[in-house]
Amino acid sequence: MPTYEMFWDCEACGTTKLLGKSHRYCPNCGSPQDDERRYFPAENEKVAVEDHIFVGVDRTCEACGTANAATAKHCTSCGAGMEGAEAVTQQGSVEAGEQSGKRASRRASSSPDTSAASKVVKKSFVSRRNVVIAVAGLLAVVVGLLLWSKPTQVTVREHSWVRAVDVQKYSSVNEGAWCSSMPGGAYSVSRSVRQNGTISVPDGEDCYEDCTTTNVDNGDGTFSQDETCSTTCTTTYREEPVYEDWCDYTIDRWVVIDTVKTAGFSLSPEPHWASPTVTGCPQLGCTRVGEKRGTYTVQLTDPEQQKHPCELDQQVWSSMPVSARYDAEKRVISGALRCDTLQQIP
Repeated sequence: MPTYEMFWDCEACGTTKLLGKSHRYCPNCGSPQDDERRYFPAENEKVAVEDHIFVGVDRTCEACGTANAATAKHCTSCGAGMEGAEAVTQQGSVEAGEQSGKRASRRASSSPDTSAASKVVKKSFVSRRNVVIAVAGLLAVVVGLLLWSKPTQVTVREHSWVRAVDVQKYSSVNEGAWCSSMPGGAYSVSRSVRQNGTISVPDGEDCYEDCTTTNVDNGDGTFSQDETCSTTCTTTYREEPVYEDWCDYTIDRWVVIDTVKTAGFSLSPEPHWASPTVTGCPQLGCTRVGEKRGTYTVQLTDPEQQKHPCELDQQVWSSMPVSARYDAEKRVISGALRCDTLQQIP
């Protein structure tokens, strides 16, 4: 389990991000560390300890003999001032071609700086969110414009109506259906096998590992990172065809063979239904009157002489005499009249 030094900030002089174990005293002013104010560094600030600004062995503290970095004004071990401290004699192996006594370069941090990448990701997320908000706002404006209406007055100019009557014949009809839902009365049945959709069948598992890293304070100015992992698996499926019996059959039904219409363009005479000739018997080849349908339309004009047809219930249609005037709402963009807003002017 890896171990890192915690940080602490000097309240006396404002120096920040001092190392919890190495810097028992502030290198800038000599104030002692308050161990209750240590904190965990951000993940992108976990750098190798040897790369810290106050880490090094450049000068020896005269009070306690601890080697300190050249940037330290006070000893990080005892807090004594570092003025007049003697430089540490550097001895050690050197690479070929280098002069003896030349200090070896410090090792680069092993932890990557992810601050820039974090900013890019955050900026990208904010940009996408702004685009979504802008699109939603634009859609709301468009819908609002399409539904925007204004008051107007209209006058009844004419009426029209159409009534339709279906003529049905009792006939033998060839049909097909899944045999499990074949209607009663079917005959001359022939069966075949067809695919009727698919079914999901378990086909193994898809597993992934989810890990959580927790910072643990060791109590001596350092902290450890404990990683806990758990494996989550979900069942995967494959689609397999489902086959079922299909039935082609013959059945006797009433089918529409004709539609007879009547029409008019005024309130008088009143709308009436056609009277087609039918046999009325229940055997094959017989005919009967089927469904009846009626539409009733009133033509209105607004002050700009624009025509607006409204299809209405017959009772409402018949109560609107020619030249009657109505308040209504009109769409601003399309110019269409809202027929559901008609209110007669006394």
